[in-house]
Amino acid sequence: MDYIEARRALEGLPSLEVKPGLDRVNRLLSHLDHPEHAFPAIHVAGTNGKGSVVAMLASVLTHAGYRVGRFTSPDLIDFRDRICVDGEWISKEEFAREVERILPLLNGADDPPTLFEVLTAVALSHFAARKVDLAVVEVGLGGRYDATNVVQPMLTILTTVGMDHTALLGNTIEKIAWEKAGIAKEDVPLIIGDLSPQAERAARAECARVHAPLISAFGIDLRRSTFNWEYASYSVIASSLPKTVKIPLIASYQEENLRLVLAAIKELRNEGLAITNDAISSGLATTLWPGRFEVMNREPLIVLDGAHNPPAAIALAREIETLFPPWEKRCLLFGVLADKDYELIASTLFPLFSRVTLTRSDSPRALEPKHLAVVATRLSVPHVETGSVIDGLSTARAGLDPDDALLITGSLTIVREVRPLLLDRQSS
Repeated sequence: MDYIEARRALEGLPSLEVKPGLDRVNRLLSHLDHPEHAFPAIHVAGTNGKGSVVAMLASVLTHAGYRVGRFTSPDLIDFRDRICVDGEWISKEEFAREVERILPLLNGADDPPTLFEVLTAVALSHFAARKVDLAVVEVGLGGRYDATNVVQPMLTILTTVGMDHTALLGNTIEKIAWEKAGIAKEDVPLIIGDLSPQAERAARAECARVHAPLISAFGIDLRRSTFNWEYASYSVIASSLPKTVKIPLIASYQEENLRLVLAAIKELRNEGLAITNDAISSGLATTLWPGRFEVMNREPLIVLDGAHNPPAAIALAREIETLFPPWEKRCLLFGVLADKDYELIASTLFPLFSRVTLTRSDSPRALEPKHLAVVATRLSVPHVETGSVIDGLSTARAGLDPDDALLITGSLTIVREVRPLLLDRQSS
């Protein structure tokens, strides 16, 4: 089986349907001789920030000399980019080999696994085959019944809890936090970030139920000291950590993610991992995580950001008001998935821009721009509808002056399609 055949074999699997429960992924892993038992994991859940935390931690641990698996979602550059070892994507040959191993469980199954469950099994099998020292694994959705909740964690992390995926996770913060805190395991520390009182109560209750130590990241004091369009530097007030660090993830909302990473490093040191301050500094400074307030051009300023739910939109709005030029110089290219709270996201962002271009990605979950146009009209925001990302980008860029700013956001599916178009233009 080659890579094209492997991709074709996965096309019939449920990719939009979420099927809670661990039975299907456990069947896959049993068939693969339980690769998840071959290495410890750091398991990261949360509404926002979990991908950034995974990226920073994986980079630091690689610089510390460990062989590190990294599993994230969704893919942003290539279908294979969510499965990495030491920053290297799984090869096409390795991917095809792993899919071929589980092919007998995909054909004619009464309860077929989802695409995400298969990719989770492929990732864990790949990490075992590459003999990783540990893996940093991002939850796909929720936590308690997510396919990734089969890993053997040495540390778990809960970044944030906000109102997202309410149809699946519940319509209150308490219910969503219960789902996400379900990654807690007996005797495994759970590090929590900036949670609301309701979410923290739910996390503490779950930790008490399973006898997991709960650790707050707020013992680490961070202060952003310098900023440019390439790096943000922070002063760190905490014992045994570098006095200053810099990260290429420049948005101020990354401060909380950085705090979680540093708290995790302190706990991993307590668990016996050798992580020098030099590894922390170099790993953080070289973190690669596209599409998170990523500056693609300076004159005019063009920024990509994957804000895809109301909490992320609120955090992004603060960056716009702080870092972008005045209102009359701001433009927005926006598209979102239909199952998101698009009215609240749009109401948060649209008024900050003098001109809004509405579009949709190729995803079958994408919302038609006409629905966004209704919101823009109600908000009295000038707007244009386009039918594709390539048309939307062309329309949004038309007439931009060097001192203008264009933000492209709403969904990572939009970012995924726009990013190569901008890179192609830079290289041409």
